[in-house]
Amino acid sequence: MSSFVSFNQFVRHGGHATIVLGLRAIELAMELKHARLDSTVTDAFEQRLRELAAENWSALTGAFARAGIVADPTVEDVETEISRERADFSEQASAIMATTDPSVADADVSTLSDWLARRFLTQINEWRQRRLGVTHFVWRTQDDEKVRAAHAERDDRVYSWQDEFPDGPPGHGYNCRCVAEPAIVDGTILLTDFPTSPDLSERIAQAQADGLTDAAADAAAGGAISVYNLFRFSWLGYRRLFGVITPEEEAERLAMRESLASAIRALADLDAETVRQLSEAFVDYFDARHADLRLLDLEFRLGLASEDALLKAYRDVAYLDAATTLGGVALTTTLARLGVGVARLSPRAAIVGLRSAALRIDGMIAMRSATVDSFVARRFAELATQGHGPQRHEGAVTRQMLIDRVLLGIDPMTGTSRDGVTGRPHRAPPIASRITSPEAFVAAERFVRRTPEYRAARDAAQFEPAYQRGSFLVVLPLEDALGPDYLRLVEGVRTAGGGAISADFDRGNLLAVFRHVQGSEPALVTMYPITR
Repeated sequence: MSSFVSFNQFVRHGGHATIVLGLRAIELAMELKHARLDSTVTDAFEQRLRELAAENWSALTGAFARAGIVADPTVEDVETEISRERADFSEQASAIMATTDPSVADADVSTLSDWLARRFLTQINEWRQRRLGVTHFVWRTQDDEKVRAAHAERDDRVYSWQDEFPDGPPGHGYNCRCVAEPAIVDGTILLTDFPTSPDLSERIAQAQADGLTDAAADAAAGGAISVYNLFRFSWLGYRRLFGVITPEEEAERLAMRESLASAIRALADLDAETVRQLSEAFVDYFDARHADLRLLDLEFRLGLASEDALLKAYRDVAYLDAATTLGGVALTTTLARLGVGVARLSPRAAIVGLRSAALRIDGMIAMRSATVDSFVARRFAELATQGHGPQRHEGAVTRQMLIDRVLLGIDPMTGTSRDGVTGRPHRAPPIASRITSPEAFVAAERFVRRTPEYRAARDAAQFEPAYQRGSFLVVLPLEDALGPDYLRLVEGVRTAGGGAISADFDRGNLLAVFRHVQGSEPALVTMYPITR
């Protein structure tokens, strides 16, 4: 047996030994290795900001150019904002590198870079638009399954920069990918690049038919359906939507809607009071969707919404109409789209979900209506200075004034037989007509200007020798210009047997006359409905 005087010798050579080791207190400290923020990371972040700023400016100037406007070049400068964002990124990224596990620090810095870059783009987009005088924007989503429900409802709609949203304007919410596009119409305030294409009324009818077909297919799983009831209820719903339903038809519609309670009762075992509350909540949502569609139809014709958004709304409301009649799977699907599962959630949660959806839509309608009212008032005043369309052919012209015009030759512009345009005696036309409201008049005028027919006539009058008269006219179907319920929005009288009778505008047209103005858009001389 060997004996060693030290522990080191024992460990090196082995053997047997009795060794006494002295113990002493020591302070333990974890050794941390921290990485420092490389300047190349900050430089790359700054370069990313500059690229985003350049892309944003290109998009804004492109939108202005399409409207014939030159954007103020001084608004492009965002050097101050870039410097501020660089400093913010450097400070936060350095803190991450100093306190975070090195294995995840780079990923956290990358996430920070994405978030700050998105915030920067959102902020300079709003700042630049406001500096350029843009007061409204078009809400754009990415149109995919990741879009929040509330944002999907705002897609392709026009809002004011003054409007307040619970989650902020486009791009402000966490991970929000929405974008605010500038809205400028006629070289001022709003721009929407929503051209129209022919046969709009046919596409609306097809969208409605698709919605009804989808609902019928879903409901078929629950048993036989009445196709007559389906289309009858939908027809009554659209009559009510545009304000022309008779008292008898409204009573019929309400009676058919009572079937909703039976449909809900069939989906879940609920007591009578819960069924009543759930039915009322669904009806509130039903009415809100119809009001939303009516406003969206007007917004589209004013140029404030896209055709895709309009057709989707017509299809969705048609499905909703059918669901209240068919029940079964169709009704379940409608509720599921709102996140409401009648058989899965508590009845109270379902009621709250429906009412919340209705209130959300009502809130959006209020904001959008303010934008529409402001736009209509401004545009209507402008049209009154361009020609005599509003003075002779708008709702302020009463039916009696139309009769006096065709029978007595009294010009609505002057209230006398003197012509308000020429100053000479006013000749009595065989037919006199009007569009019944400022909203409809402006909507028709805006719609006409966005059609291929208008652009072709405008270009021909400007460039082709045969049209060197300085003016041109455009004729479009009334149903395309004013919507499915156009007959409610027009009125006219014609001479017959020494008196005046109502003119028939069924399948009639809208006639608009324009004249070229140097350095400006063509002016509207007049616009009125004509019979077939």
